[in-house]
Amino acid sequence: MPKGLIRRTLVALGLGAPSLAAAEAAVAGAEEAAARRLTYEESCRRLQERGLLAAGRFPAIRSRMPRFEVDDAGLDFTRLHVEGHDLGNLTLPRTFFSRCRFQAMSFRNTDLSESVLCWNDFIEVDFSSASLARADLRLALFELTSFRDADLRGADLRAAGLELCHFDGADMDGAIVSRRQLSDLLLTRRQRRLIDVREDDGPEPDGG
Repeated sequence: MPKGLIRRTLVALGLGAPSLAAAEAAVAGAEEAAARRLTYEESCRRLQERGLLAAGRFPAIRSRMPRFEVDDAGLDFTRLHVEGHDLGNLTLPRTFFSRCRFQAMSFRNTDLSESVLCWNDFIEVDFSSASLARADLRLALFELTSFRDADLRGADLRAAGLELCHFDGADMDGAIVSRRQLSDLLLTRRQRRLIDVREDDGPEPDGG
């Protein structure tokens, strides 16, 4: 977002210089993080080097969020146990994860926007500065996981296990959680004002 637009928006809201400086710093940080990411093609090549993607042509990026048991081309991770890998700074939007276990590894600053992460285990995983915007995290298990400075705008976290997870600096605007999860979420007052609290966990995601 251009700085001029940020300034006009905050002035219209009656917010002063500290808010302006924080907003501009956040935008600059997001732009810098995006610039460090590999392209989608480079990211697929990195996955092939790690043995996590078959050799040959890369799957195309989906035109929409993946759905369970829908035959559409796209990047999938199914029934894998991945440990100790560095998968940071990649561009992997709209990826489908199913019944995987990721342990002691990093997705730091990786773009996983609009991905489906339901029914997976993430143990000691670093999602700091990653984009999980509008991603589906329902009924995934996260233990000792960092979401520091991550983009969780519009992400659905209902029924996800969030044990000893850190959300320092995470953008939680519109992130969906159920009321029973509130006691387990270590959020600031501002983050709590931004989240979308639902009364229950909603329907169970497919693939269970």
